[in-house]
Amino acid sequence: MNSVSSLLCVVTLLIVSTVFAEPDTGCYLVETSYPITDFYFSLPVSQSNDDAIIRDLDLASSLGWMFVLDDRIDLGPSLFFSSYKNGGWHSQIGARANLRYNLNDSFNLNLSPGLIFGDSPTPGGFAGYTAELSVDWKRWAGLSIRLDNVETFQSDRDQIVHVGLQFGSYAGMGLSALGAISGGIAYLSDRID
Repeated sequence: MNSVSSLLCVVTLLIVSTVFAEPDTGCYLVETSYPITDFYFSLPVSQSNDDAIIRDLDLASSLGWMFVLDDRIDLGPSLFFSSYKNGGWHSQIGARANLRYNLNDSFNLNLSPGLIFGDSPTPGGFAGYTAELSVDWKRWAGLSIRLDNVETFQSDRDQIVHVGLQFGSYAGMGLSALGAISGGIAYLSDRID
């Protein structure tokens, strides 16, 4: 667990140092930047812990900022929020480092590892790790696969694989707003119960 946390810290520091590099260092310089407004609709297809309540549906948003380093590579941080059904609605919140590799003018390959800071059914803060791989078309729509490694009620760890659709740009922004509202309702209803 400590090695993964250390690796994520190193990746974050690398992103920050690259983005704010001086012109005479020979490092990449930020050419431009743009917001991340991704929304994911996914279904869990695999879960490692047979004793856990199986997840039925997952709605997630990733909101952040990407920095264009050159014509192929974009890097940036984002906040991650997930609202999922697991015998009732629950929520996760975390942060991710995002790497986008532009395959050509139409398709992008995205890798987003991150930390899950909180998961509503698991009290006590840090809940686990997440990593997502996706391919999208012109940042509008694509396919994604996500792996969550989270704590469960029994203080074990559970690995859940999600496969789904990714929506970006304006569609993702609208769906993320809807996801934030539904996630907020899920969070409040979980706290009231």
